[in-house]
Amino acid sequence: EELVPSPPSPLPPPRVYKPCFVCQDKSSGYHYGVSACEGCKGFFRRSIQKNMVYTCHRDKNCVINKVTRNRCQYCRLQKCFEVGMSKESVRNDRNKKKKEPSKQESTENYEMTAELDDLTEKIRKAHQETFPSLCQLGKYTTNSSADHRVRLDLGLWDKFSELATKCIIKIVEFAKRLPGFTSLTIADQITLLKAACLDILILRICTRYTPEQDTMTFSDGLTLNRTQMHNAGFGPLTDLVFTFANQLLPLEMDDTETGLLSAICLICGDRQDLEEPMKVDKLQEPLLEALKIYIRKR
Repeated sequence: EELVPSPPSPLPPPRVYKPCFVCQDKSSGYHYGVSACEGCKGFFRRSIQKNMVYTCHRDKNCVINKVTRNRCQYCRLQKCFEVGMSKESVRNDRNKKKKEPSKQESTENYEMTAELDDLTEKIRKAHQETFPSLCQLGKYTTNSSADHRVRLDLGLWDKFSELATKCIIKIVEFAKRLPGFTSLTIADQITLLKAACLDILILRICTRYTPEQDTMTFSDGLTLNRTQMHNAGFGPLTDLVFTFANQLLPLEMDDTETGLLSAICLICGDRQDLEEPMKVDKLQEPLLEALKIYIRKR
């Protein structure tokens, strides 16, 4: 009797996971006990590993979904716990990694490796060459609506819009000089820049705060007081920005720290709609390490 070979068995269909329990985005598998997307997995891991403490600026019941998940970290973390994500799973995952030979043993003593030193230097230069320091600027003022708040001073708004556009161009230039940034997809580069541009712009302007006069100085030297900033278009944001600037003062941040913090803010794998969030996370890791070591050494 002739043996007839049986037809090859069909390949099993690709496994389909339930949507992310936290934000309902497409899941990449089971992480820390529940079906989760890469964004929520990374957010939960970092929150637990770094013992992050978040604050909700509303009523601690923000809706968390694919669109809103980055708006409130407090409520996002609470949702992670509510759907069953496990702290212990993160700790166990970390312990496993500790048992493996560490690639970064030399940094545990807060010693800068040659690679991190080179990265830090590149970012310092990128920051300095796209953002002149206060002492390099010829400061000038304007008397326009300096004494009382109005809804909008059109003259100041036009000037501020022009300066903000120039600042954004410089932030894009800064981004392109960050190692690895241009290796990301064009779509991801645009997503990251859109998400971080305002944050970096505010961080930069806050480093040019002069507490004695309660003023901020822009890149062309224009110096505005608190009332003028309000009238130029900052509106209700004004007092928050000045409060943030005051909180930065005791840190005495130098150009290296400001550059690294800007880079970390920009290269963030938690941003919504990224095509390759894990690649972005990988690029951010050495930046976090470099900032940690630099601060310890200072």
